[in-house]
Formats: sequence, C-alpha cells, structure tokens
Amino acid sequence: MRLRNIKGSKEVIAASPYVVQNPEDYKGKWSELFHNNHPLHIEIGMGKGRFLMDLAALHPEINYIGIERYTSVLLRAVQKMDTLQLPNVHFLCEDAAKLPEIFAPEEGEVDISPEMVMKYLDAISFPDYDQVALDQYLKRKEFDSMFMLYEGEIIPESEKCIVTITPNGERAFARFYPPTTGGASLTEDDIVSDLQMAGVRHGIRKKAIEHFLQNHAYEKDYLIAEATMPVQGYSAKIKYYFDINTTARPKLNEDGSVDFHQLGNIKSVKEGDKLATLTPAYRGKAGVSVLGKPMMPKKVRNRALRFGRNIRISEDKCTIYSKVSGHVTLVDDMVMVSDVYRVPANVDSSTGDIDYKGTVEVTGNVTTGFAVKAEGDIIVNGVVEGATLVSGGNIVLKRGMQGMDRGMLQAEGNITAKFLENCKVRCKGMLKADAILHSDVECQENVDILGKKGLINGGSLSTYADVHATTLGSTMGASTKIKIISDKELIIRANEIKEEVENKEETLRKIDEVVNRVKGQLASNQEVLPEQMNYLKQATVNKPLLVKQIRELREEREKLLVRIEKNKHSCIRVEGAVYSGIDITVKDVSKIQHEQVSHCRFVRDGADVRIVGL
Repeated sequence: MRLRNIKGSKEVIAASPYVVQNPEDYKGKWSELFHNNHPLHIEIGMGKGRFLMDLAALHPEINYIGIERYTSVLLRAVQKMDTLQLPNVHFLCEDAAKLPEIFAPEEGEVDISPEMVMKYLDAISFPDYDQVALDQYLKRKEFDSMFMLYEGEIIPESEKCIVTITPNGERAFARFYPPTTGGASLTEDDIVSDLQMAGVRHGIRKKAIEHFLQNHAYEKDYLIAEATMPVQGYSAKIKYYFDINTTARPKLNEDGSVDFHQLGNIKSVKEGDKLATLTPAYRGKAGVSVLGKPMMPKKVRNRALRFGRNIRISEDKCTIYSKVSGHVTLVDDMVMVSDVYRVPANVDSSTGDIDYKGTVEVTGNVTTGFAVKAEGDIIVNGVVEGATLVSGGNIVLKRGMQGMDRGMLQAEGNITAKFLENCKVRCKGMLKADAILHSDVECQENVDILGKKGLINGGSLSTYADVHATTLGSTMGASTKIKIISDKELIIRANEIKEEVENKEETLRKIDEVVNRVKGQLASNQEVLPEQMNYLKQATVNKPLLVKQIRELREEREKLLVRIEKNKHSCIRVEGAVYSGIDITVKDVSKIQHEQVSHCRFVRDGADVRIVGL
C-alpha cells in the first residue's frame, strides 16, 4: 500500500517535544531523557502508536520508545500524544537499521513485531501457520504461555543470521535468531560464510561477530560491515585580486546630466601585482562498498589559469603576476593586462596617428583628420572632431564628438559619450550618450540615450537590442530613422555554423578511420604505402587544427543563440515625446509616426508596429 504524504507532517514532527531529534546523543544514557532508571522497552515499526501508548498508560514504571520511519504515520502518534501527554513515552523518526548507533547493547528490550517473526519464519521456510493468530499473540505479549505454530515434527533449525545491506552499500546489518531445539549454534566461519552469501566482501567487523558469539543477543541489529567511504574532492577555484565587474554605469546627476568622470572602466595594476591564484582541483579518493565495489567520489571541475601578454606565472602554475603597470581585464575567464598610453595633450600634428596595443588615454582633443587605434580601450577627456577612433575594447568620450560628417567611432565593446553629432558609429556592445544628432549609428546591444536631453534627432540608428531614449525627433522634422534589426541574420548564421560543425566532425571521423587503419597495419607489420604515411603525417598536423575550429565554431554559435534569446522581445522605449515623421522599424515591420505621442513603447505585434504604454 502506498503511504500518502501528509503536507506539514515533517514540520509538526520536528517541533514536537515527544519526538527525539538527536537520538544518537542519548546512546548509553536514555535514562537522562526520562529522568529515571526505569526499564526501557523499544517498539520498532510502531505505526500510529496505539498499542505502545496503551501499554505505557498501563505500565508507568516502564519507559517506552516507539520507532516509526514514515512521517505521515508518526504524525498520528504525535497528535494522540498531544492529548495523552504520557511522560514515559518518546518517539523516533528513524530507520531500524540505525539502532546500533542509537542504543548501547545493554539498553532496551525490543518489542517483537509480527514482521520480525514472519521474516524469520520465511527465512527458515517454515510450514504454513496462522498469521492472524500469531499477530494477536505477539501484541498481547503474554509470552508466559506458548503459541503453537505447527503440530508435527520439524527439522531442527540452526542459529540464523539474516543480513541486510543498505541500498548505497555503505553498511551491512546482521540480525541473529536463536536455534530451535536440537539446532546448532553459529560459529565465526558460519557467520562469515553467511555474509559472503549475502554479497558482503569488504569491511567485515570482527568485533561485532565476537560480541554476538559471546552474548548471543537476538532480535537486534548488529552493524556487521562498513564500507570504506570515498574521500570527497573539491573543484578548482580561482581567486582574482582585481574587480572583475565589467559593467560601466555613468552616474545620472540630479539636474539630468550624466557624470562620465567615474566610469570604473580601467582596473589599474602595477608591475609585480598579484592578479589571480588557483587552488587546484582534488579528485578525492575512491572508497569500497561492503559489496566490494568501488564507491567513487563526486565529480569535480578542473580549471587552469588563462592569461594573455604582460603576465607571468609562478613555477607551480598556481599564481599569475603582472609584468607591467597598466590595466587588467577579464574576458571569457582570460586575464589580460594592457599598458595604458597617455597622450598629455591633443592628438594632432605633434603626435601623428596613434596605433597602440593597449589602452590609449587622451588628455586633450582628437583633432580632424587624425586617427587613434587601440587594441584596448580609448578614453578621450576632450572633444573628438572629424577623426577616426577604432578600439578593440570600449570607447569613452567624456565631452563628445562633433564629427563634421567625417568622424567615425568603431568599438568591439561599449561606447559612452556626452554627445554624438554628424558622425558614423559602429558599436558591438552597448551605446550610452546624452544626445545623438544627425549621425549614422549601428549597434549590437542596448542603446540608452538618456540624461538631461536624451535626444535622438536626425540620421539613422539601428540595433538588435532595446532603444531607450527621452525624446525622438523634434518640431523641425529632421529625417530620423530608428530600427530594431531582425534576428533572422543571426539565426541563419547559427544554422550555417551548425552545418559547418557537422561537416568538420564528419571529416574528423574519416581522418580517425584512416589513421587507425594505418596504425593497425604498422602494428601488424603490414606494408604501408608512402601515400598512407604522408596522410598519417598530414593528419597529425590537421587534426588538432580541426578540433580547434570545431570548438571555436560551437562557442560562436552558443553566443549567437544567447543573443537571439536575449533580443527576442526588443523594443523602442521613449520616456518623453515622439515627434511626427519618425520612421520606426521593429524586426522588419515599419511605420511612419504621423502624430506626436509620448511615454510609450514601440513593439512588433504580428505584421504591425504597435504603440503601448510604459
């Protein structure tokens, strides 16, 4: 019969004063719980406890402990005890297999349950008997009178050892039963043989066997074998000694302006600074179950320190240090340190174009006609005129850009500027500014044009993600196009990568087949043609490259799938006014806004662009 799980039963049992929550603490001293030295009787599998509590009421001179492992059943006994409040009764919500951990050998008299007796009778293949009558006899506990199980001659039964093994193989328990008249007693060899027949191969406790042979105590569980438990390992850990937060959040001042002075983009380090330490993984040590089978520790994750240029690693490969003073970044678990090149004044004819491997910080302006290229970030404290800035990281323009239709910004990361006017912008990250005027802007992540003005007016702006602005357009009616790009190009590329990976994996499989065949010929001293040897040599070179390409393609596809999911519900959000004449496109569906609206979002709804509230 399936026991119904009663909601809240575990909580009631945990709070009940009649249920002992830490029974192991009372092993050998249960008299302290009852505050007397009365005899202790134990009932295993007491059910709802009616029989036990009836006995306890009749015999206050005896202490009783009822054991029931099912909370839904024990709950009924606890509820009844709330009414009876018998001082000589306590309950345990435990499995009977834990008895040796809870009671000392000299403690307690176990009340014999019908299940125990029937299990024994089944073990010795006893002839048919009256189970109902036996059940009633055991519950009456009138053991001074005999109960006739069977009339007739039976073969004498020897002392019995019945072995129970926990499901995980951690422990084995033995329960012993006395011999019938004329039956033989067990020897140590007999017990070991019974254990082996039950499958126990490891961790046999000789002392437990000796204890039984000295005392012949029945109807109790002996912890007869214990597994050698596995030693659990731990995953590798990396501790970074710099701020790994890469999100730059300009502060929005009370007057609506944006503070670009404390962006936190640059994590400065000095030569010799410790950057990260690795605590290597420990795989642990396998154990052995009582069945003699290996017990494996939990799997752990192995890691290694990944780093780029300007970094040295210790001899034990567990610590990395900066070799130069500059700034540190963490990209895809790879630590990179770049030198920062600081231009003390303007970028102009006195400096020429700048092309730098690390980060470039310009104290003054970048004047028309000059270019700044950096593999790291570009920071300009002054104004950028009709110049070109190309960054492998982020671009920060603390005053902005007046491009004069010649200026261009291109960043692999984020772009943050006070304003952008008459320029071309290509950004693979996020774009944040106070205003964008008459510019051609393409972005792949969120575009936030907020602050005191928060204005997008004139030109075109497109992105795969959200556009969030204060105002779109103006009363002057300048041509302004805002576009949320459809994900279909990304989906097509993701499918192309999938097909490309499958093709490369098939090529890899064919290479392995040919290589294994040639190696087999070599191992068996068969003739190998020169063409085959050349193929083997070429495969040795090509296979690692192919594996690397497959890994890189999978990583690219995973990033695309994340972007597709992230941009599924992209929209245009406007906190203030949207003036008439704005050309709005959301995922291939366009509309011209013919009337002024405010405080709204533009979302795609089927084949239409719909205006909804914020």
